[in-house]
Amino acid sequence: MATNPRRLSDGPRRRTRRGPMTRKHILDVSLRLFSERGFARTSIRDIARDAGITDAAIYYHFASKRELLEALVEERGFAARLQKLEEWEPDVPLREGLLGMARGAIAFMDENRDFLRLILMESLAGDDVTREQYRKLLERWERALVGMLERYQVRGELVDRDPGLVARHTICLILGAFMDSLMGREPMDDMGPDERREALGRLVASALGQLFPA
Repeated sequence: MATNPRRLSDGPRRRTRRGPMTRKHILDVSLRLFSERGFARTSIRDIARDAGITDAAIYYHFASKRELLEALVEERGFAARLQKLEEWEPDVPLREGLLGMARGAIAFMDENRDFLRLILMESLAGDDVTREQYRKLLERWERALVGMLERYQVRGELVDRDPGLVARHTICLILGAFMDSLMGREPMDDMGPDERREALGRLVASALGQLFPA
């Protein structure tokens, strides 16, 4: 009599799934574990165990943890957001355009608060992969903003300012306000998400308005 190669004592085997829902499930579990344990301290095996699948199922979709992090950046909409800024053609005056960009950026950053906290904290802790991702995001944001400001120069605005310097100052201002809220320096702990984003938007718009008075 032939024996079943899978004995009852083996217990249930984890699934090797390959569909799009599995990919999203892996990303969701990865973000949760990265946020709870840190990027460097979370292994592919940890993710597979929590996702209820095999290591092989993860490697079918992602070659490494680095690729997982890059996929999270895409999945959270960062690339799409930056592409819109790269392609945006000025249709309002410079000050209005910059204030609108700043408000949109701070609201989007706050919507992705947990993910950005992970990138910032792990980068500060010395993790090379998250530091590289942080640098890529900031460099692309700066290039996109410089392009936007150069288009304003073509329109005859910002003629006496360096677009690169203005872009760097603007990003530092927005990022500083966001990090202040993460660290609790701004008293926003009791606010709901919408109220907090509105308060951050007002703060950034006020500070940016000092650089570009009406």
